Formats: sequence, C-alpha cells, structure tokens
Amino acid sequence: MFLITTADQDFWKTDETILFLGEWCKIFDRKPLWSELRYTVLPYHWDDRKMMYQDYLYLDRVNEKYLPLLSEKLNEIHDVNYSSKYWRIVAGLWLYQFIEIVFDRYLSIKNATRTDHISDTWICPYDSKRWIPTDIPDFIQYYCSDEYNHYLYSRIIQTLGELPFSIVESKPKPTGIINPAKTHDSAVMRNIRKLYNYCSKYSLSRTNQVVFVETYLDHRDSIQLQLSLGQIPFFEFPYANIECDQTNLTLRKKMVFNSVGKNEFESILDWLIAEQIPRVYVEGYSDLHKCALDSFPEHPKAILTANAYNGQTLFQLWAAYQVERGAKLIGMQHGGHYGCGLWSASESHQIRICDRFYTWGWESRDAPNIRPLSTGKFNQVKNNVSPDPNGTVLMVSGSLPRYSYWMYSIPVGPQMLNYINDQYRFIQSVSVGVFEKLLVRLYPFDFGWNESSRYRETFPTLKQYMGEKTIYKQLNESRLFIGTFNTTTYLETFAANFPTVLFWDPKYWELRPSAQPFFDELRTVGILHDTPESAAKKVNEIFTDPLTWWNQDDIQKVLKKFSHQFLRTSSDWRVEWKREFLQILNET
Repeated sequence: MFLITTADQDFWKTDETILFLGEWCKIFDRKPLWSELRYTVLPYHWDDRKMMYQDYLYLDRVNEKYLPLLSEKLNEIHDVNYSSKYWRIVAGLWLYQFIEIVFDRYLSIKNATRTDHISDTWICPYDSKRWIPTDIPDFIQYYCSDEYNHYLYSRIIQTLGELPFSIVESKPKPTGIINPAKTHDSAVMRNIRKLYNYCSKYSLSRTNQVVFVETYLDHRDSIQLQLSLGQIPFFEFPYANIECDQTNLTLRKKMVFNSVGKNEFESILDWLIAEQIPRVYVEGYSDLHKCALDSFPEHPKAILTANAYNGQTLFQLWAAYQVERGAKLIGMQHGGHYGCGLWSASESHQIRICDRFYTWGWESRDAPNIRPLSTGKFNQVKNNVSPDPNGTVLMVSGSLPRYSYWMYSIPVGPQMLNYINDQYRFIQSVSVGVFEKLLVRLYPFDFGWNESSRYRETFPTLKQYMGEKTIYKQLNESRLFIGTFNTTTYLETFAANFPTVLFWDPKYWELRPSAQPFFDELRTVGILHDTPESAAKKVNEIFTDPLTWWNQDDIQKVLKKFSHQFLRTSSDWRVEWKREFLQILNET
C-alpha cells in the first residue's frame, strides 16, 4: 500500500493500492483522477474531539515550556536581555501556532505508522532554506499550501524512520493562495509612506499618550474617541516593506535546544523550531527593530489594538519594546468565537500578551486582566442595516484551511467536509419557495475545497455569490439571515436586530460552561438549531414574514440577554472608553 501525504500529484504513485493520509489529498476538482484509484483514507485523529481538547491543554503546556527557552536563545543571539513577555509579544504567536501545527502533522504520521503493509511513500528533499518563512504573512501562506505541509510531513517521516520512503524531486509551485498583506510598493509610494510615518511619529510622540493601531473602529468613531482624549486622531498603520531573504544557518544552529524535549514529539521541536522560526525574528531582527522604533511614537503610555498583534512585525517589535519600558498593552476583542468557545489558542495568546483586555461583554475568573466594555465595533451594522421584507434569504458560508492551523473549538482540517455536508442537508430540506429566494454567500478564500463546484454539482440552479459586495449591502437586500458558524457575522445581525436563524453541529463547536445557558436560550426560541433539518423547518415556517416572528417578545428578551453578554453596545460607549483610558493613564 502506497502512502500519499499531499495533494501534489508529483508525489503520487498510482499503480497500487493507495492510503491517503487525509482528505486534504483529494482536491474536489481533481475527482476524475482520484475517484478511479484503489484507495482508502486514514481516519483523522482529532475526530475524537475529547482527545483534541486534551491535546490542546497539553500543547498549551508545551508552549509555556518552550517560550522562556526560546526567549533565552533570542536574547543570546541578539545580545539583548528582554523578558519572556517581550518575546511572547514578538514571536510568541508564531511559536504557539507552529507547535500546534507540527503536532497535528506528527499525529497523522504516527497514525500511518500503525497501519500495516505500507510499501513506500515519496517525500521531498530536505531544504534548509526553502521553507523558512520571512514573517507571519509568509507563514500563513505556507501552512495553507500543500507544498509546505508535504515538507513538514517529509521531515517528520525522515526523522522518525518508521515508514519506508523514497526521496523524489519535484518542480517548485506557488503556495496556492494570495495573501493581501504581502504587497510591494513602488519607490514613490515607499517614500510617501516614509514621510507619513515620520510626520505621524513626530506629532503623535508630542501629543498622544494612547496610540490606536488597528482597533476595528470606523474612522468617525476612532476620531471622536481620540479627540475626547485630547489627542491627534491617528489610524493608519506605519508601514514598511519587509525584505529579509538571507538565512544564517550558523546562527540557527545556536538556537537548537539540547535534549529539552521529554518525548518523541518534543524532541522534534528541539531542532525544528530553530529551523523554521521566521527570518524577521532571527536574521532580520536588528534592522526591523530599528525600523519599528523609527516608525512609531517614542513614549506612549498605552497602546490599543484589536488585531495588529497578529503578525504585524513592526507593531510586535515596537509594542514589546514599549511594554518593557512600562507602557500598557491594551487589547480589544475582535472575534465572535472569543468568550464562548470551549478552547481557543488565539484567545489565550492575546489575553496573555495584554495588560488589559476588553471583551464585548463576557468575563473570566481565570484572567483578571479581562474587563467587559461596550463596543463601538457594531455601530456600523447597527445603524446602517435593516431587512428588506421582499428580499433574499441570505446564507453565509464559511471556509477553513484543509490543514489544521490553530486549535479552537471549530471544525478542524478534514472536518470541514462535515460542515459542507451540513450546508447541503439544509438546502435539500428547504421548501421550493425558500430555495428560489436563497442566496449563498461564499467565503472569499476557498482554501482548495472548491465549494462553488461542489454546490454546482449538487444544486445546479442554486444562486451563489463570491465577490466584492459587502455583506452589509447584501443584508439590506435580504429578509432573513442564515448563519452557519459560531463567529462574528451573526453577532452583527443580532446588533442590527436582523431576523436570523443559526445552525451548526455542536460536536464541532463546543461551548464553555459559562456560555452554554445563553446558547440554550437561543435554541429554546428557535434561533439556534443543532441540525440543518431543524433550521430548514424553521425557515420554511417564517420566511414569508420573518420580521413578525423575530419581533416576538420572547425572542427579543432572549436577544437582549444574549447581547449584553456577547455584543454589548451603548450610545455612550465613547464615554465609557474615555473613562477607562483616563484610569489606565493614571496608573502608568
């Protein structure tokens, strides 16, 4: 039996029975090829969701073990003496995510080693430089690609030595998705940005004690809030093209951990972290550190962000440096899964790097730096979206990478196929009248699932949309919203008091105990459903006049309670925020 670990057909041997390592190997648009083969697919290890949760807890401990060790190594090679918190802000996001990614690939290979009669598998040659990402945007492109994941599988197979393998050369291929963060300006635009950065830094350093960076507030709200604090409004992120193509293997050898790992997986991390850590944290660190300090204000007392911590290298370096000097890093919630999902590595990381973290309403006994606060994020949808009684039934579909990339309580990797199947079951269960009005808005990135092709094959006349029209505009053309995943979008329709029906499989969207009662109440009034068929039945009942159903007292009462917990808004939210910032400034 030949083991295939990738969708890259350069590494397929098709003249014998095949074992696919996972569903990510079978691209839907290539079905005419693989459907004719003799194959089986290895069951996915995290289909056991209890095991996945326990692995999440284990990997969280692994991350906390390796972070201070990595901090020591980075301090040593850069001849600095920063705290572990500094390096958590700078490189901790990558480390946490990388550990989880490698563990998923490791478990898949270990499962394959337990399979009898594997005759061979083809792996790619070891290349110490080809797959080192420059920065987080590079890393994102890599972990979504078949080529990078095949490289990880190859390295693990070769290291473990438990499977027969042959090394096969193949031609380099594009990574598969275009990340808008990776752009290159013209020389004129670079000079304009440099001038803007210089002017911004000079003016803000003299006047602004709180620096706002990627807050998810619209410009008007951001301007008004900053003016209320007596500050010059600022909302454009200082920008610089990151060019860092050199790899110093001698430097990276110094970063290898010597016998730190206490088991087989951790022993792999001991050397793979040093091999794979992005160049911006090793070879490019000194230049980028200087660039960051030259781009941002010199002496802020507080730094506010919702999302800039997530891979913006200049921000990471500058914010970490300022925190070392006594500034407060203030985080804002930016994802709807926060506060309700049973586990979330992204949420855990953001809370850990922040001195104070503001949520949309929820609290946590385990994190004293968390505070609920009315948010301005939902103002745009609240004030500008309303249903059209004669409009469409808008169903928004999500998408996720074919490979596990972050651990949180959602469908992971090949479990996305179960999610897609639930959409089919819903569409098959709606009435003819609903189907005629139904419009499916597809996620902007397909990640290789070929969802549009799948829908066309099963429902040739179904209306689909993947384009540049905003969801707000499409909501204004719709009578009813159908939400299919536990993230931010349905919170926006709740904020707009827009008729909404939700469904998702609770097996893949586990909730923390503190959130469970609020979602149970959504079920009680018919908003949230555990099966597509139940949701379709409700939609069939109400679609001719969703507003009358939605405006019932029991539904509005449940929505008010839910909203106070998970999307708290207030007409005086700027007053609340000003009071909070003044308190923070008094503490610094």
